[in-house]
Formats: sequence, structure tokens, C-alpha cells
Amino acid sequence: MYDKDIEVLAALYEKKDFKGASRALGLKEATLKGKIASLEERFGIRILAEDKGEPIFTRAGKSIAEDAIFIIKYSNTAIGKAQHLEVEDGFFIKVGSSMLSPEKELLSLLEERKTQIEPLAWQSVHFFSIEETLKHLESHVDILSTFFDERLLKKYSLSAIELRKERLMVALRKDAELASVPMLDVEDMYGKKLYIYRKGYLRAFDQLRADIMEYHKDIEIVSFDAYDEKLERRIEEEDSFLVTFKPLEEGMSMLTLRPVLWNYSSPFGILCKKEASAKVRKIIEVLKKEELR
Repeated sequence: MYDKDIEVLAALYEKKDFKGASRALGLKEATLKGKIASLEERFGIRILAEDKGEPIFTRAGKSIAEDAIFIIKYSNTAIGKAQHLEVEDGFFIKVGSSMLSPEKELLSLLEERKTQIEPLAWQSVHFFSIEETLKHLESHVDILSTFFDERLLKKYSLSAIELRKERLMVALRKDAELASVPMLDVEDMYGKKLYIYRKGYLRAFDQLRADIMEYHKDIEIVSFDAYDEKLERRIEEEDSFLVTFKPLEEGMSMLTLRPVLWNYSSPFGILCKKEASAKVRKIIEVLKKEELR
């Protein structure tokens, strides 16, 4: 509904910091600065004064940045209003999202299949952790896409459409010596910390943790409850490793992923409550039929 490049302008004006705006947008600083330069050329105005390490907006730049923020907020309000009307006229579902439940692929599937269940509208509902997302199924979330096993399905009384198996990988700092190695070995992590999601959530994590502790005692296991920017920064500063999956790479700004010569994986798919509403069951049936064809 608006030129997406103005999001760069709005983020930089609100953050007042190149690094902070880059992280918020998931861009490299050089990319962000390049987009600002491109906007200056397209609009024929000078947005930033001389770059002295921090963004200093010209009067014209300040004016257009403030208007950009208004346009984005107004556009989001308009979309919300339209989605509300869709609720009255047809299917409306809430898609859960967290670091361990990426929404991008599920939203793409909904977009591809929406002609079969029109009128269909959806809203992303974001949570800090995957547990919070799962706890709010039915009340605030209809469906989500995430990694799962039989224990998880049983614990939360879930049905699942398995899309594929995802292998466990590790994330490490982008400029690390091992970042250029195509395939890592477990021994490459000796003498380092390995961050693994807390015990009891997913069998793949638990199996890896147990094997590392028994057979690779030179690796220090560190458990964590939720992935956030502080954890990412800690891993970068320590030059340590994070156990994760490929679909989660988009949420990382400071780390890069590498496969490891091991055999740990988990199903990835679409989850909903077993006793889901009729509208959710309808959507699930369409997704299942099309995806498994």
C-alpha cells in the first residue's frame, strides 16, 4: 500500500542510529545507507546531512521521515479495518509467530490457496516464546508453523501437517574463521560454548544435548529459554555456537548458519488444536490436500 523503501527512512528516524535501524529491519548497515542514498536520488532531496557516524537529518529529511511514519501507520490502520470487514464476511484466522515458529512459509501457503477458501483474511500474532504461542492456541492463535515431535503434539493436544524434516544446524558469527567452512564437524566446536534450547521442549534438541554431554565433553552446553537480540549478541561476542534450524536464519542479523556432520532432525509443519473450529478445519484440509498432492 506504500513504497516499502520508506520503512528504512522511518526506522532510521525513530531509532536515531544506523546499527539499531539495521537490526530492526534485518538489513546490513551498508544496505540501509544505500537505500537512503537511493531515496535521495529518487526524491531529488538531501535526506541526511554529512555522515559523521550518526544519522543527522536535514529539514527536508526530517519532514519526509515524519510523513513516512504517518503513512505507514495509516496504511496499517487501513489494512486492519479491511481485515475486520473480512471477519464479518468470511474466514479470518490468527497465525501465531515467534522465533521458533516462523510465519513466512505459512503465510505464503495461505496466499497461494486463498482462492479455494475465499474470502480469507489473516492476522499475525507475535509472541516472545514458542511456549506462549502454543498456550494461546484457540484463545488468540488459530494455526502456526513450527518444529514438533509426538511429545509436543500430545502435550498441547495438537494436529499437524508435516511439510518436511529439518536438520539441526549451528549459527555462528559471520566473520568467524569457521563461517566459510561448507560443513562443520562436532570437533570444530571443542573448547567453545554451544547454546541449545532448554531441555524438554523438542526431542531433537534433547538427543543432541545428551550425546554432546556423553561423547564430546570438550564442548560446554548452555541452555536458554528464548532467542532474542541479547542472546545473539552474546553468541557473537563469545564466538560461540547456537543450535538452530535453517528456516530461523531470517530472524538473525549477526549470525550465519552452517550444517554439521551429524544426524539430528525434526519435523516441520503446520499445527492447530485437535478440536479446532470449523473454519480452521476447513483451512487445514485445503492446506493438507494441496501440500501433500
